[in-house]
Amino acid sequence: MRDLRSIFILLFLLPAFSLAQTVHIEKEQIVYKGEIEMPGLGSQNVYTHAKSILLNRVNASPDSLKEKKKEKELTTTGAIQLPSPHYIVKNLCYSVKLAPGNEEIEYAIDSVYLIIRERGKKSRIISGSALLKEMDESGKASMEAEKQLNEIDMHIQKLITQMKSG
Repeated sequence: MRDLRSIFILLFLLPAFSLAQTVHIEKEQIVYKGEIEMPGLGSQNVYTHAKSILLNRVNASPDSLKEKKKEKELTTTGAIQLPSPHYIVKNLCYSVKLAPGNEEIEYAIDSVYLIIRERGKKSRIISGSALLKEMDESGKASMEAEKQLNEIDMHIQKLITQMKSG
């Protein structure tokens, strides 16, 4: 009887847990958008600071930085190695676009995907949209997808915090 009650409570609270997901979703893709305030800097200094953020916080390779000076856009790709058991290597990959303005920098982080390498096996690429679709399933696949999405959210939020403090 006690086990049945525990299962009922778990099933009752399951929708609340799934609604607690904080990953930002736009058009069935993982997308983070926002603004970094830069009061007191001129537009040229904001542009230089945005470039510095991408090179120091996202991707140190100047070759990966793409500049559209007319549109005042900077883009690059980034990757973070996620914690995992020793036989698995997980990399979170994403694209970052910064659009410097007069006293702010608009950012967009998208094209999120995971590369998972298991020892002795081929690498698997899992797109952000595939993870979101797995959330609609039930059972172990849904729980694993939610765990992955929470981990992705945590690392992207950390990156955004670093960009804002940088």
